[in-house]
Amino acid sequence: MADLRTPAILAIAALVAACSSPSSERISDAELAAIAPLKQQYSELVAGLEIRPATTLIVSVDLQNYIEADDARVAAMKREALARWRAAWAAQHPHGHAVLQVRFIDFIGRKVGDEKTSL
Repeated sequence: MADLRTPAILAIAALVAACSSPSSERISDAELAAIAPLKQQYSELVAGLEIRPATTLIVSVDLQNYIEADDARVAAMKREALARWRAAWAAQHPHGHAVLQVRFIDFIGRKVGDEKTSL
């Protein structure tokens, strides 16, 4: 009889854990909300933000403005994006470890640049 109860208990425990953990969609929404001020701070450069996959932040840039921008402004935006992404990801994944990436793309999805950090 104990043999039948053990799998049932494990199945119930897994179900409870799955129901109590936040969904990946809610986590992504919270991460994007934390990063959203980047779009306002660098409104001339940042056209959009997206998370895909779970450890990569995609920053769509206005390529014309990106090319014409001062190098210091672009570098500051990249640093800020990476710092915000790191803080947002860490807040939603306490004690988690990952290599986080920020990929900067143009309007047709070509990579313009990227930044990485380990957490």
